[in-house]
Amino acid sequence: MKNSIHYRFSRLFFLFTVLGCCSVFAQEDNPKNIVEQYQNYAEDAREVVYMHLNKSAYIKGETIGFTAYVLDKKDKKPSKVTTNLYVSIEDENKNVIKEKLIKVEDGISSNSIAVDKAFGSGFYTIKAYTNWMRNFNEQNYFVESIKIIDPKEEKSIVTETVKNAIDAQFLPEGGHLLNGVVNNVGVVLKDYKGYGVPSVKGKVHDQNNTLITEFEVNDLGIGKFPLLAETGSSYTVSFTYLNKDYSFKINAPVEPIGVTLSLVKHRNKAIVALMTNEESLNLIKGKPYQMTIHNGDNIDVTDVVFNDELTIMKAFELNNVAPGVNILTLFNDKNEPVIERLFFNYNGIDIISSDKLSATKVNDSISMKLNFKQIDPSVANNISVSVLPQETESYSRHHNILSYTYLQPYVNGVIENAKYYFTEITAKKKVELDNLLVTQGWSSYDWNTIFNESVLRYPFEQGITLRANINAETKAVRDTYMVHAVNDQDAQFFDVDNSDADNSFVVENVFVNEEDKVHLSKLNRKNELEPARLYLQSFPNKVPSFQTNDNFIKPKWDYNTFAGLKNVAGSFVNMNKTEELDEVLITTKAGRKELKTRELSKGRTGRIHVVDEDDVIQFQTLADFLVFRAAMTKRTVNGTTTIQTFSGGVPLIFVDDMRVLDRNIVDNLPLVYVDYVEVDRRDISRTSNSSGGIIKIYTDFKNRPSNNVKRTQDYKLPLAFSAKKKFYVPNYGYYDDDFFKGYGTIDWKPELSVDNIGNVTVKIKQPQIPVTLFIEGIANDGSFIFEEKAISLN
Repeated sequence: MKNSIHYRFSRLFFLFTVLGCCSVFAQEDNPKNIVEQYQNYAEDAREVVYMHLNKSAYIKGETIGFTAYVLDKKDKKPSKVTTNLYVSIEDENKNVIKEKLIKVEDGISSNSIAVDKAFGSGFYTIKAYTNWMRNFNEQNYFVESIKIIDPKEEKSIVTETVKNAIDAQFLPEGGHLLNGVVNNVGVVLKDYKGYGVPSVKGKVHDQNNTLITEFEVNDLGIGKFPLLAETGSSYTVSFTYLNKDYSFKINAPVEPIGVTLSLVKHRNKAIVALMTNEESLNLIKGKPYQMTIHNGDNIDVTDVVFNDELTIMKAFELNNVAPGVNILTLFNDKNEPVIERLFFNYNGIDIISSDKLSATKVNDSISMKLNFKQIDPSVANNISVSVLPQETESYSRHHNILSYTYLQPYVNGVIENAKYYFTEITAKKKVELDNLLVTQGWSSYDWNTIFNESVLRYPFEQGITLRANINAETKAVRDTYMVHAVNDQDAQFFDVDNSDADNSFVVENVFVNEEDKVHLSKLNRKNELEPARLYLQSFPNKVPSFQTNDNFIKPKWDYNTFAGLKNVAGSFVNMNKTEELDEVLITTKAGRKELKTRELSKGRTGRIHVVDEDDVIQFQTLADFLVFRAAMTKRTVNGTTTIQTFSGGVPLIFVDDMRVLDRNIVDNLPLVYVDYVEVDRRDISRTSNSSGGIIKIYTDFKNRPSNNVKRTQDYKLPLAFSAKKKFYVPNYGYYDDDFFKGYGTIDWKPELSVDNIGNVTVKIKQPQIPVTLFIEGIANDGSFIFEEKAISLN
């Protein structure tokens, strides 16, 4: 084991000062097993997921729109490996109402969930997680409470009258009140709903009613006060709230023996004081203690020995520690964690803001442009925007992308309005966040789990894995099976030795949508396709249950009646017909093309490319169509045009299943006469030995080969990926009444990106009232975007 000052992950510069006497910080060649155990635990890759929801309150019949951001937990960059993300919604009894599997690409995915007849009025929990996240105790998954309102059940949107009840907690910094030492005590004041009690001023008295100190909590009910605690004394906190007097005992015992910790920030340094008393010093003098600092990735350890001093100070530069939450832990001579303190480092967090917002009217629409000069357009970026009325009451979310990425995964407690600490950051907010972390106690990294090696039970998933089991009665020595092309994946074929004891083959990384089936065929002796007759298994085959901690707080509502709903049913047009939205898709041009492609793909070995009206307008010839739609290349020599693959292979050309030797046909045949094209790059059907495969052109519907002969075994997967669907904005009867201003939806844009000069364009239907844009996103491979922009467009 290397000396701690030479660890590859050690970046801290420590300045040690002893108050009153010298202290010894011994550096051992072998700092026991703390670092090694931690590294073994932390080496497994972790990701965090955050969902930008378009709202926090929905009227039944609306649609929940969301963009999921899956990030590497260590470097906070978009995940390049995760593809499978589970999303579920549970009611207050933990019954699953909706669940789906969505595909993640380069750390981004968007989708929607209809608030249909399965929902009634009440609070629901929406979750997002991967199978791999189920292996860890930390809250790397996403969980949030949303409100659903059914106008038929609720005649008005009313919250309960405030109950004059308060939950008060007084939590010593580091977890201990030590006799004869000035301890910092964190304060948490909450009402009966779990929301912070704002701006209360309190007093601390001892058992003789002597005033010891005073304090004031912030708007979220968080505060702190110093206390010189003594054994044999008791302490009481008193304050007045809403004309009622309250008095609470500080229940934490004053311990006669031990060590405590205090952390303060000064300029760009964090200074830690380790404190003990005379009684304790006689017991711990000369014993090897260790202090670690980690952020879920890197760790540093320093051995601490108390000699004759009661206080040891340690300071380090914030520029040299990890951005976000850092976890300080003190271990005793038995390697038992005795004190833990979390602190937050704002340095190194890159936040991007837009420079200006402009708007232009285009017919009955408004085109808004956000300019982000700091975004590099050459690096992948994604921006999601929820457009709501400026007076909205339906966006009461507690987190944004930064608080959920840098803060929530590291704490065990519930954080109200966590985004407050990352919006328009000031020195005051930094102090308030530090006070909050005093009250959080132990981090989500449980040392008992770290020291006890655990087995990773849940595998990392990428796509769906198919296991095709072959009928044992087959008589052929070898068989060739084909899995037909689906979506953007090429067809695959497998040569199977039936003498193999396993008698099966596996297809990995399959991405099948819920609307699709897997089609399998076997090549018979005539090289013709016939149904495969396989027993197929798929993994995963259901959404895994994930019993998460209830580390969330419900959206906060004003304690007053907001708006009557008695007229909502009449003004809310077609809001309860979300089931019909899927049917609308098939009446669209793109929807019809997709359905036609699926139908024609059945029993085919190649990829089907359907020609529609837009293609005829865009591409004059078949050659141009093949270049842009089928990823081929075009080469013209002496007036003869040849279509090639990128590797230079020249495919054979068939028109209506007849071989054509004149290759100029691809340049001379007008696209208007083409119905569809099948491109079989690898000639899976083995019609020829062409290195470029085969291109089959079908010129008219009546010439299409009959599909009456069954050539495939069709398999509907028990679990498949949810296809992206267009987000539909509800139709409202009125667009300027109180109901719409408070709970209406104007638009949702889940996946936007900047152009080459850093502009993001948001186009919406012309609203009748001022709007607010709730903007979140990622850019520059590690930068974050979150802001609210208000604009009046009349």
